[in-house]
Amino acid sequence: MDRVAWVLEAAARAPGGVTVAELARTLQAPASSVQDLVNGLVATGFLLEQHRRFRLGPAPHVLNLIAGRVVPRIGQAELDELSRVAGTPVLLTVRVGLDAVHLARGGEDEIPRLVPLADEHVARPLLRTAAGRLLLALTDEVERRGLLDELARHDPEAVAEFRSALPAIRASRISRSEGLADPEVSALAIPVTEGAVVTGALVLTHRRRGRSERLFLDRAAARLLAHIQERRT
Repeated sequence: MDRVAWVLEAAARAPGGVTVAELARTLQAPASSVQDLVNGLVATGFLLEQHRRFRLGPAPHVLNLIAGRVVPRIGQAELDELSRVAGTPVLLTVRVGLDAVHLARGGEDEIPRLVPLADEHVARPLLRTAAGRLLLALTDEVERRGLLDELARHDPEAVAEFRSALPAIRASRISRSEGLADPEVSALAIPVTEGAVVTGALVLTHRRRGRSERLFLDRAAARLLAHIQERRT
């Protein structure tokens, strides 16, 4: 399963597709085994083959449609507008397994090293990001319990801290990170919803200089939530 997941991500990240030889070299696996694997993924629609190069196919999207899972659809112009209203950069984020992944960003980022994390959709540990903590907190209880059991194998201290913060996050529907992922970054996350379903999170970021960032981000989130509510009514 790890190999399947890696092959799909490699194909998704390669604009021109990826060859069996390239996959085999990176996986350190026999080309014949990798060929059998990609053949099965092509047959089931997870990969598309063209000129012996493999790209991501439509099957992952179709499975999301069948499951009724909606990927948040916020265009660049709208993200930039949300950033203008908030007065801070905005990141659109989803949960992928045990990671948080930024789909897009709006506004001018005052912390340049965060830009490639969004533009290259780099996976980040759930419990080390404001968005990850929010999305985990708002996940179905049974699924959340299983995810926390898995996370506890790798970072029991972070899981214990998250469990203590969980009631407050669920009650407020806001999550914070005060330097969890980056000691110089403060972040606050609010949910993106489709009806009653949480599909992702919007993250507001600010350079961390002292306690003033908390009030700054609180005010930014309040403006953003009011703006979103006004657009819905």
